[in-house]
Amino acid sequence: MAGDSDGGYSLAELFVLKFVLADVLIIFVLLFAGVWYAIGLAAFLVVTTILVWYLTNREASQRVPDPDAIQEAESTHAAPDPVTKLQDRYAAGELSESEFETKLERLIDANERAERAGLETAELELERTD
Repeated sequence: MAGDSDGGYSLAELFVLKFVLADVLIIFVLLFAGVWYAIGLAAFLVVTTILVWYLTNREASQRVPDPDAIQEAESTHAAPDPVTKLQDRYAAGELSESEFETKLERLIDANERAERAGLETAELELERTD
């Protein structure tokens, strides 16, 4: 059996190993202990297999998501920047072309002034809200 790169076995490989070993064990018990012991052992192995499957699925559903994946998902749902808001308003017909260009120029000028002053512009809004 080929192990993973970290030297371990995948869950599927472990189940295959378990069933091969279980078959050998059941045949051994059937030959030397009797039919009822072999049936009991087979039932025990089936129950333990179902239990292992249930526990691994439950563990997988309770895993904590990767923090990088959470941060990436949050960044994709973050509020759009002022230029995007302006473009959306222009596309929706709320602004004429001249209003759009005027507001865009004002935004660019304000951004340049803020950068020269050393201010972070990511949180600035396009228009004042009084």
